[in-house]
Amino acid sequence: MSASAASGSSADSADEKSPGDLRAIAKARLGRRSSRTAHRHPATHPQEEDPVPLRLGSLCTGYGGLDLAAETVLGPLTHAWHAEIDPHAAKVLAHHWPDVPNLGDLTAGDWARVEPVDVLTAGYPCQPLSLAGPRAGMNDERWIWDGIYAAICALRPRLVLLENVAGHLSLGFGRVLGCLAAAGFDAEWGCFRASDVGAPHRRERVFIVAWPATDPPRLGHCWHGGTASGGRIQAAAVAGGAGAGELTLLPTPTAARYGYNQSPSPGAAVRPSLDSLAREDRWGQYAPAIARWAQVIGRPAPDPTEPGRDGRPRLSPRFVEWLMGLPPGHVTDHVGRAAALRILGNGVVPQQAAHAYAELLAAA
Repeated sequence: MSASAASGSSADSADEKSPGDLRAIAKARLGRRSSRTAHRHPATHPQEEDPVPLRLGSLCTGYGGLDLAAETVLGPLTHAWHAEIDPHAAKVLAHHWPDVPNLGDLTAGDWARVEPVDVLTAGYPCQPLSLAGPRAGMNDERWIWDGIYAAICALRPRLVLLENVAGHLSLGFGRVLGCLAAAGFDAEWGCFRASDVGAPHRRERVFIVAWPATDPPRLGHCWHGGTASGGRIQAAAVAGGAGAGELTLLPTPTAARYGYNQSPSPGAAVRPSLDSLAREDRWGQYAPAIARWAQVIGRPAPDPTEPGRDGRPRLSPRFVEWLMGLPPGHVTDHVGRAAALRILGNGVVPQQAAHAYAELLAAA
């Protein structure tokens, strides 16, 4: 786990284990080897002698944030298939990857009959793990890690890229690491924030990179160079330099109006009200953070609110799309407001994910 990753680790643990304890567990379970550095060398592709693009499979794809991140780090990929059950997210995917089949429910498929891939991504549901909810963990019907594990075992990808909320560290994380070890995979993991790459909100997430222990990644510091997927995300944001300084970060705005306007997550800051975001001086103490992200992604922030049916301001999904580092209309041009806010809220900042995976691969 890199030093930058360690700064984002959660100290709260249901089983009283600190991040340091979890790191020790990871090392023990995943059998890290002292010879691993022998496999690190600069490259723009895992095997330069093989010009065929790596094949990508995607689970719990959402709007494709992890897939965009994978392309930023690994270079052009052939999208073989994805598995997404949300019909609105599937509509977004069908627009951006029209020729890629959607396998649907990953828990119902026969992975022995699915085309193998080189790279597998999965941002599995966070609701069973989030500090903002009841944290039912493996007792939550939305806990689908076992289905993802089955896919990993059957497909044997060369690289697995995972993502979830930071609260995962204290609930279910040991099970994930144990399953990877049982399948013969080594891993690197760490917590990274969206603000690490210059985003105006914190959005801390845990990222995991795993690979077969007998076939370690040979990537080193592998920046592909240009932007991914025809310029859909800006690779310049991935370097992390723009996010090095700490500014007053914008608490994630809420789409609903309620009294205190505060996230149920423990210790969360009070969110700015929708009425305050509708004012001309809306940014206040958050103005430097907003300006930084605008510079990083190359376009100014759109209006954060829009008139609702009752004339009062409501959260604009186009602003949330901007917060997530996506191009204009990536999600909002294809689904309605409510669906867009839900999909965006469940998504990942691609620049953040690319930064995390590059750091973790460099440490592999």
